[in-house]
Amino acid sequence: MKIDHLKHYYIDKQQWDFAIQKSPNGLVYALSWYLDVVSPGWNALVLGDYEAVMPLPVKQKFGLKYLVQPPFCQQLGVFVQSGKEPDGDFLNHLNNHFRLINLQLNPENRSFKASVVRKNYELSLKRNYEQLFEKYHKNTKRNVKKALHQSLSLRSNLDADVVWRFKKANPVNSLSEWQYALLHSLMHAIQNRTRFESIGVYNQEGSLIAAAFFVIFKNRITMLVSSSNEQGKKKSAMFLIIDSIIKKYAARDYILDFEGGNVQGLARFFSGFDAKPVFFSVYKQNNLPWPLNHWI
Repeated sequence: MKIDHLKHYYIDKQQWDFAIQKSPNGLVYALSWYLDVVSPGWNALVLGDYEAVMPLPVKQKFGLKYLVQPPFCQQLGVFVQSGKEPDGDFLNHLNNHFRLINLQLNPENRSFKASVVRKNYELSLKRNYEQLFEKYHKNTKRNVKKALHQSLSLRSNLDADVVWRFKKANPVNSLSEWQYALLHSLMHAIQNRTRFESIGVYNQEGSLIAAAFFVIFKNRITMLVSSSNEQGKKKSAMFLIIDSIIKKYAARDYILDFEGGNVQGLARFFSGFDAKPVFFSVYKQNNLPWPLNHWI
């Protein structure tokens, strides 16, 4: 079956989103409206009548088109509605059409030879809350109990702007101004287009000390934004937020996706809730001539 390389304006976004929805490995990052925010003008590879699809986050520099993973978009790759990934077909097309590629793929894309393997931490919420809590590591249990005795209050349904401003004031990692602007647009798109959880922890004085923003697609709850100030860290406020999500969705067919885990400290925090590592591949190719291969 033929694979078509579609420019952005030829993509049938209704069919596209249906394909992502029906794909067993469909992720929110691959929905058309999400891609429109993080990778404007994205192209696509489409097999047949959207039986399998692959978003192409195309950028251009010095007249050369190349593929690079967009911000706030942990995994992309090939998404298939049913059956197996079309082995090698998508990969061959990429290598024939792009001389520079840096893409993070979803775990089901096994035909791509990984340049780097990365970890993502996930927790199945199928068990009841008591069973899930029992599997927390000792230190995590202690921190949850500590937070519960700190006269803190949890508030849900915070406006995206509240979480965004708090994140910007208390960065976990440094983002540029354009990345903050992009995150702001993305959080508002999520707030308007799909299910989400937006949670804050407030101290006795009514000040926000920790906040997190989760996007929900299919059965996956993805932690897109999280941040604590110094008081929030001392009072273990983020433990309270994660525990509240686990408690709310326990005994249901959901996966809590922590969206990270390569940094040792974060891996320790996520695994403390009994989250398990899931490995995904980074596919890199640089066939540009010198000196372009160092400039792009």
